[in-house]
Amino acid sequence: MFSRHTLTTVAAALLLSGCGSTLWKIQLKDGHEYLSKSKPEFQAKTGYYRYRNLQGKDALLRADEVLLIEQQ
Repeated sequence: MFSRHTLTTVAAALLLSGCGSTLWKIQLKDGHEYLSKSKPEFQAKTGYYRYRNLQGKDALLRADEVLLIEQQ
């Protein structure tokens, strides 16, 4: 039903939310969701959103795949 990655991400989000951290949810058009520690930044030159995932690593998502970005 849920992938291990999804469950890990949700668990990490719950732990971080208890610490008062602001999270951002990025929802893609295909239904996948990602969480970010900071507001994703649009990179106009590349057409990608850049964000830092819950593990503290930089990540990129193509802007044309993003449906919604909202603060949690």
